[in-house]
Amino acid sequence: MMTLKISRDQFFEAAHFLPNVADDHKCKKMHGHSYRCTIELTGKAGMHSGMILDTAEIDKAWSYLHTQLDHQVLNEVEGLENPTTENLVVFIHQKLFKVWGDNASVHKIAVTVRESPRSTAFYDGA
Repeated sequence: MMTLKISRDQFFEAAHFLPNVADDHKCKKMHGHSYRCTIELTGKAGMHSGMILDTAEIDKAWSYLHTQLDHQVLNEVEGLENPTTENLVVFIHQKLFKVWGDNASVHKIAVTVRESPRSTAFYDGA
């Protein structure tokens, strides 16, 4: 069986500030983003299902994260006190790994977070 990759885009709106940057840095102040999060799963499609994972299962796992992140101040989310895009992408990956890390069909989980058209972070657990 061949290895395949699927992806699903998710979206959320949130505010944050970066506490560890210089006082004159523009991101030191509270501001918001319309985030786009792409979840990629690499694995083998099941013989019967023909899928690595039903995208409804991706949406189900995302719904918990969406509740935690959407229309929130990310600095107030436990584990995101310094919510850089890099820290956010690792946070999301770790939450999804808890859901699918033991799934035999899913060989790799990768997450991309876009906070703007020009700023993106990627993490695949490596």
